[in-house]
Amino acid sequence: MYMPLMQDQGTADHSAQLGPVLYACAAHVTEGSFENTDTGLSQIKRLTSIVDGPLQRLSLIIADSLARRLLCPIQGFAGALIHPSDYFEQSVLQTARCNLADLSPYISSGFVTINRAILESMEVEKVVRIIDLSCSTAHPRQWLKLLHDFHGRQGGPPEVRLTVVHDDNDYLANMRTLLSNEADKLKIPFQFSSVIGRLETLDFSNLRNTLDIKYGEAIAISCSLQMHRLLVVDDKVSCSGIGQLQKMANIAQLKQMASSVYSPASTLNYPQTPSPQCQTPILLDSFLNAVRVLKPNIMLVMEQDANHNALLFCDRFVEALNYYAALFDCLNALVAANPRRADERARVERMVLGEEIKNILVCEGVHRHERHERLSQWAIHMDRSGFDHVPLSFRAIWEGNQKLMSFGLNGCQSKVESDCLLLCWGSRHLYSISAWRPHKGSASAPRPHKGSASGSREHMLVQPQRRII
Repeated sequence: MYMPLMQDQGTADHSAQLGPVLYACAAHVTEGSFENTDTGLSQIKRLTSIVDGPLQRLSLIIADSLARRLLCPIQGFAGALIHPSDYFEQSVLQTARCNLADLSPYISSGFVTINRAILESMEVEKVVRIIDLSCSTAHPRQWLKLLHDFHGRQGGPPEVRLTVVHDDNDYLANMRTLLSNEADKLKIPFQFSSVIGRLETLDFSNLRNTLDIKYGEAIAISCSLQMHRLLVVDDKVSCSGIGQLQKMANIAQLKQMASSVYSPASTLNYPQTPSPQCQTPILLDSFLNAVRVLKPNIMLVMEQDANHNALLFCDRFVEALNYYAALFDCLNALVAANPRRADERARVERMVLGEEIKNILVCEGVHRHERHERLSQWAIHMDRSGFDHVPLSFRAIWEGNQKLMSFGLNGCQSKVESDCLLLCWGSRHLYSISAWRPHKGSASAPRPHKGSASGSREHMLVQPQRRII
């Protein structure tokens, strides 16, 4: 499995022991074995109590998720469990979300890249409407920077109209005040409007009216870490027939991984989990059709670059373990250089990333919202819905990379693939940033599907990476 980039020998030895135990415990959960799962959870607890490190903290969250997954099929137990999010007050949860945006080198880099792409798409526009669909990821820092960039635009700034979708009214009010005051200082004509809700709850049948968009406005759409929530479908694996065969394959693969020999100095490579090849879900298709009708100048999408939308629990477990191990390692390195931010990291790991992990591993069907997919799969969805890929400019990529490097973490890397930006920790892809606009003449109807995803070569912007486990 993924091993942290920097750790002492004692921590490395215990990290190496955790991998097989986690895989074995996941296999026992899939089998429905309470006795074996109890033994596995006890082993995880013992190994995580010896030393404190990113993999140890992640393992505790995964152990909690495995225990909940084992109990969920038992109706009485599942009903008695308190949902983790019920412990969190809205204000505390919002603080944790902001902590993630402030701590993460990747979100900061994404904001910079997205802003540059918006500026370039609005070079001659007099009135600019920006739609921020990032919801819980929305942060005023992104738009403060854009206001300053517009202020320095040759020929003077445009009138800026910003619409933000978010589920916290107090947060939106504070955002309005902060941005309006800054726009006044810069003497930029500015309007702020807000929509209370989440992306998946918007009325896509009349998005122009929902977002109060006027005809004739030049539109830019920014959507960070939210579109995967529109991939929700009722895709529970059946308990009979092919579902049983899939369950047996899950158990066999997890047991094989559990019996592998782990070395703290090396990693084992298993085949990449295949991306799902299903049709674009109805909710996402409805949203993209509604966006296409708006004819935006540009649409910027930032997403987690991982296959957490696999149908089989085994595939999601392996992918999530490696992905979040890298992300926890990055946050650990950041706090090692800034010890005063340890409390922020703890909130992020427990209240934001931890809840994502639990949703990926515990929930099924319509209750599983964290359905992250790779850039190659997003390219298929966008193409099917009538969008063309817009290459990110050299300057947008360069500025995003400079922001990433400014955090001073050796593990932070970026890659350019087919004019999209991939943000990485070491060799592990963590986030993708891509730009899109409606295909000319496609405002009324999407492109026809061109057969299966696997047969559409032009869709594949990025070849899948090798998994490190």
